[in-house]
Amino acid sequence: MASPAPLTVIVTPGPAREDWCKTCKAWTRTTGDILMLTPGGVSVVGTWTACEICNDEEDDRG
Repeated sequence: MASPAPLTVIVTPGPAREDWCKTCKAWTRTTGDILMLTPGGVSVVGTWTACEICNDEEDDRG
């Protein structure tokens, strides 16, 4: 029995949009969907977020 052809799946971040940061209480967070592209179409498989204040690595360097 022949094995099925390998499935090609691509995971990519979707477009970013401005969002409210509950910690900073400001519009400083960026959020977007994580998209999975398959031969059958596009699916949203998660969400990514980052806050320009809370996730500022320069502040963590001390």
